[in-house]
Amino acid sequence: MANLGKKNGVHLARFRFQGKEYKKSLKTTDLDHARAALRRVQDALHWLAIGHLAVPAGVDPGDFIVSGGTLAAPAPKATPRNALTLDEAVREYGENLGHLAPSNRGTVRGHLNSLKKKMGRKGGDRLDLLEPKDLEAFLQARLRERSPTTVSKERVTVMQFFEWAVAVNHLTVSAAASLPRVKSAGDRLPFRTFQEIESIVARGGLKPREVLRLWDCLYLSPAEISELLTLACGRSVYDVTPIPHAIPAYTGMRRGEVMRLRWSDIEFDQDALVARSLKQSRQDIETARRIDLHPELKKILLEWRGRRTTGQFVVCDAGRFQMLTSRETSGRFYYPLRGTKWCLSSRRDWFKLGFHTYRHSFASNLAAAGVDQRVIDEFMGHQTEAMRKRYRHLFPKTRRSAIESFSLESGAT
Repeated sequence: MANLGKKNGVHLARFRFQGKEYKKSLKTTDLDHARAALRRVQDALHWLAIGHLAVPAGVDPGDFIVSGGTLAAPAPKATPRNALTLDEAVREYGENLGHLAPSNRGTVRGHLNSLKKKMGRKGGDRLDLLEPKDLEAFLQARLRERSPTTVSKERVTVMQFFEWAVAVNHLTVSAAASLPRVKSAGDRLPFRTFQEIESIVARGGLKPREVLRLWDCLYLSPAEISELLTLACGRSVYDVTPIPHAIPAYTGMRRGEVMRLRWSDIEFDQDALVARSLKQSRQDIETARRIDLHPELKKILLEWRGRRTTGQFVVCDAGRFQMLTSRETSGRFYYPLRGTKWCLSSRRDWFKLGFHTYRHSFASNLAAAGVDQRVIDEFMGHQTEAMRKRYRHLFPKTRRSAIESFSLESGAT
């Protein structure tokens, strides 16, 4: 029925099936292993002969018999619907992001625009011609320009983009499926004062991006925040400009929360306001938290409400009922900072502070004043332990008094 053969030291199974002779390698040089494989061949031939087995369509009978009757037909390969270029696919993907909040849609588009830029001429090639090595090269190039935290987010975006391309049948397999994780750069830099950062930069030897990263860790003192609020009032052509400075300075609210703040969210009679944040997964899911309304901010907002007698949004231009876009809000926020000590590069739109600076300065100043961490967390919303760690050195000097509670000098008691 079947017997062993040998070629170049490798054992073969010889058998006949349906009038055809087969010689199939058993892929072993060990005689015992070959005999065991031959028994599987003989069993498969027996089950085929009595009708308990059938060779699946599309499977070679010889391979099926050598497998002992276990070889299954390969799954049919999906045929891509059409061969889009990377540019075309990114454009189509961007039109299918309606489930994300506007700020997140902008982030995703920014990540994919970076991918297109780094791909260069390959951006005009068919999407299915991109290989894993191309995407790995993209991540390495970005790591030379951005922090590992940022590049890690870009990696996730790229993987989700290629998963979508497979799901809609633009691709049969994702080139980003096995993209290596981006290694963390370790703990983020602690928050530093304006003078500390200026001193570090003055020593020289830093690249522009390294300088920008340092300023991303700026912690503003109450006096510096007061200076900025005065600057925002006096150097802008937009009358709304002081408001997107004052609200995060007194509440620690994020940019998107400031943009979405409505007059109905401000409870003047209860000295509180409600910050509403959209979760990243769906545009219509909100989380809300209450923040005590500072008396100084209450005065600012009451005066502003007297000037804005129509419209629902607090941060809005006169005569306009729609919420400002992210770009418009940023433009009004940064305008008074141009040409001042707070501007790094007007050409590149690089500044020493942003909305996030007010946010972590708010938390840092509360921590430095000895406010309970639970209260800070309640005001700030979600905070990670890593973020708390960045401003923990600003707490009152309890740690210093603890470390000074003993002495190791000779003769000390």
